[in-house]
Amino acid sequence: MKKLGVAVLGYGFMGTTHLSAWKLVEGCEVVGVWGRNRKKLDETALHYEVKPIYELEDVFRDNRIDIVDICTPTYTHHELAVKALEAGKHVIIEKPMALSLEAADAMIKASRKTGGKLMVAHVLRFFPEYMKAKELIDMGMVGDIASIRMWRGGPAPEWSPWFMNREMSGGIAVDLAIHDVDYAIWVNGGLPSRVYAKVENLVHGKYNVEDFALITLRFPTGCIAIIEANWALPKTYPFTMKMEIDGSKGVIQLDNQSPIPMRMWTNEDMQSFSPETLPWKPGVHPFPLDPFYRELKHFSECVRDDRKPLTDGEVSKMSLATCLAAVESSKKGSAVSLA
Repeated sequence: MKKLGVAVLGYGFMGTTHLSAWKLVEGCEVVGVWGRNRKKLDETALHYEVKPIYELEDVFRDNRIDIVDICTPTYTHHELAVKALEAGKHVIIEKPMALSLEAADAMIKASRKTGGKLMVAHVLRFFPEYMKAKELIDMGMVGDIASIRMWRGGPAPEWSPWFMNREMSGGIAVDLAIHDVDYAIWVNGGLPSRVYAKVENLVHGKYNVEDFALITLRFPTGCIAIIEANWALPKTYPFTMKMEIDGSKGVIQLDNQSPIPMRMWTNEDMQSFSPETLPWKPGVHPFPLDPFYRELKHFSECVRDDRKPLTDGEVSKMSLATCLAAVESSKKGSAVSLA
């Protein structure tokens, strides 16, 4: 079986995370890594034992490269994705897919025109505990979903200036809250009908970016989702993800900072899902179970077997549209309809 050749664009946190995971995906081979800063590129290539690619056009010309993995800053996503697709490559790209719906549409159009697969790396769908929660919901264990509460937060990402610039990152709603928005859309099977939000800069006044978002989504199913994303936290605060799903028959709770990361209550009993039963280890995801490994393996299988990725362009556009509606709602001070 011919190995799929992969080029990773970007050498930041996500780029190096993907490099590590790709090297363990069966049937794939990292051809090289590209980035604009030659010194950082050489250091990354040496550390991860891959070839540095100095010219971007070489990525698109190289026939050994089947998959282009885009882990560059958000404001570069649209241009790089379209170029890669038009060069005949399959593309997986970090979330958010773009900063506007027009850019997202151009990426989707390029994928349809060329036949290249397009997947947005909404990695939350590949975390074991979130996968297990979705499985239990689909099994009917908690009944009809009445409400979802999701919380995500940590120190502001001041280490990369582009994060703290709304024009480059989209701000906290588009960059961070989109994880939980995508999951809520997945669980409810489609777009919310109404979005109401407060998206503000609470403590980082020196930056042109919001550091807090409180988003309320109303779905056609009747479910109400309340999503909070927070960068207005001390530098020592651990990155935290929490979720509670309340249904007509039961409740599921997740907390990545808890020794027991997942619990479920029904009218009959309470179940605790320990690291061994998920399986999952708090803070230490062994690579066979690592969510980044899972998502990249999924995409490689979609390319090889000609299958539709779980978070393709059309699916991922829904979460982007919802987060942009949240920003609009906050500016207007009123709800925005999507249906």
